[in-house]
Amino acid sequence: MSAQPWQPISLRTRRLDLVGVDPARAQELAAGVCPLPCAPGYPHADTSGAARLARAAIELDNWVPGYGMYMIVRRCDGLVVGDIGFHAPPDLRGAAEIGYGLAAGERRKGYMTEALSALLDWAHANGCATVLADVNPDNYPSVAVLERCGFVPVRSAGPQLRLRHTG
Repeated sequence: MSAQPWQPISLRTRRLDLVGVDPARAQELAAGVCPLPCAPGYPHADTSGAARLARAAIELDNWVPGYGMYMIVRRCDGLVVGDIGFHAPPDLRGAAEIGYGLAAGERRKGYMTEALSALLDWAHANGCATVLADVNPDNYPSVAVLERCGFVPVRSAGPQLRLRHTG
């Protein structure tokens, strides 16, 4: 069985490019190194873990084009300001979970709402019926982003709130 060629997907919004993370970039991000010019505060605290998930999906041959990690690049200056992506491809029910984060100095500028909206549109157009997100209910900015993008609460799971978006 030959290895599947890596062809990352990139998405474009009004102000941002969501750049698919390839295996080499996932390795760098997992080590805490940004492979592109980045804004102060990026990689953020959760980037390494997200990159390890992306790398594991590739290594386990559970990679599906588009259902990985993306760096959020601000087009006006080419700086990576955050990341967003899927923990894994959709399951048999067509559900996939997302995670995201921004450098602290880049929050409250609408970047995450813009990036998440683009990723949701892409996911629902490419076989994902439901997108899930777990968030600390005290993380009001993150809950607000999810609600602005049309997520609805499903349940509280211990300290986490689970929200769902259907296309």
